[in-house]
Amino acid sequence: MGFLNPDVYLFDHEALDERGELIVVHKLPYSDVTQYSAEERATKFGADAALEYSHTLTDQIGGQLAAGFVLTGFAEAPHQSNVSAQYMSNYFATLAVKPG
Repeated sequence: MGFLNPDVYLFDHEALDERGELIVVHKLPYSDVTQYSAEERATKFGADAALEYSHTLTDQIGGQLAAGFVLTGFAEAPHQSNVSAQYMSNYFATLAVKPG
């Protein structure tokens, strides 16, 4: 299962993309629905844009374990075009099997 590092949602993406600045503006877990009004979402992302949510690592990894999966592998990778890759991995992936 692959997922984004929840920390990706902390930062102001305009400052990151335009100036390479890591400015914390959101708290976790993140949700487009709670962060922006419907009007702000339509202006910022477009009326038909998909909504984004972050999940805690407890939700992502703990949820797999709680569902009876056994983690047999883990990998992480940076976002190659994002300045945050200098400081953290943006993508995580788990390999999980369900015994029985």
